[in-house]
Amino acid sequence: MQTGSGTALEARLEWRSPLAAHVDRLVVGPSALQADGRWLAAGDALCRTAVTTVDGTPWCQPSGQAWLELKLGDFRPRVALVAGRFYPRLAFGNLLGSARDLRPVRLLAIDPETSRVRLDPNHPLAASPARVSLRRSPYPAAPGVRLVELFTGPGMQCPPPDPAAAYFPAGAFQRQDESSDAGFYAAPRLTQHLDANCRIAVADFHARLLQPGMRVLDMMSSCESHLPEAPTDLQVSGLGMNAEELAANPRLTARVVQDLNVNPQLPWPDGSFDCVVNTASIEYLIRPFEVIAEVRRVLRPGGVFAVSFSDRWFPAKAIHVWSELHPFERLGLTLSLLSQAGFGELQSETLRGVMRPKDDKHLGARNYSDPLFAAWGRKIDPHAV
Repeated sequence: MQTGSGTALEARLEWRSPLAAHVDRLVVGPSALQADGRWLAAGDALCRTAVTTVDGTPWCQPSGQAWLELKLGDFRPRVALVAGRFYPRLAFGNLLGSARDLRPVRLLAIDPETSRVRLDPNHPLAASPARVSLRRSPYPAAPGVRLVELFTGPGMQCPPPDPAAAYFPAGAFQRQDESSDAGFYAAPRLTQHLDANCRIAVADFHARLLQPGMRVLDMMSSCESHLPEAPTDLQVSGLGMNAEELAANPRLTARVVQDLNVNPQLPWPDGSFDCVVNTASIEYLIRPFEVIAEVRRVLRPGGVFAVSFSDRWFPAKAIHVWSELHPFERLGLTLSLLSQAGFGELQSETLRGVMRPKDDKHLGARNYSDPLFAAWGRKIDPHAV
């Protein structure tokens, strides 16, 4: 590997599910390539080309295994089991190997009459042809990230056959704190909820969706809209819960204070926006179907709705199901919401392994930046040829 010791690299996994196109990105340092000769060869090839590919098959294991059936009485699940969701192997005791095994398996079905569960023991990507590549990264790499982590999580964003049953069973929209949201957000929080490098990654993500002069709605906005510096002529409207937070946001040209959990109707005419962004907030909606239908209404044909989040939120106000799902499954939930609302050309993207800023107050807790999870879709014009 001839690149400098400070060079950050991006391992990229690209694949398709029946619902969407997916890109999963992991930033690593050059030393991570030493774990496997295939990665070392790919790193050496970067001296001659901008991108090089790697065979990802060995890491998408197991594959080709038959479904398993287990008796509910043979193990003691620590959480309520829901068909369609993923669980670590250790959730089933020693029946699937080591009691410390975190590899995911999908729970396909629960038969209450026979007290048996059916599991798919294969890797979530075992049946999905994927392209694995290596390139240089514009983001700094956190120390200690291993390349095997690229294959830990991806695949779980593929929605189950019955998303409603898997993601939204009874109680899914309940919250720890059911008191008025207006009271919870009455005092302004003029602070950042994502670390600086994650905020840069969110802005970079939005930059790929935005064009000069676009009309943008920052839905569930705050004191920052996580938009790129350019283009500078965006017309940005912000809808949020706190007037003082919205007033402190310099990118907003219009501001609306509204609780979408009380009134999900957006106060704009049909086709008012070219793009709607929602950052680190989707988990607080208790009426997401109604709100996202409204998002589609206020978008012009061809407009984009972009949802991004990390692994930090206010637990008391997030919907119950959010904490039950693996972070990659939350992407599946979000994509299902977009699909049900009629959005097309669905895509998801993740970014992990970025170094946390050295001046970040949470650096002692974890040295990696808040991971980025994003899903977006386009309002398809039904009259387009």
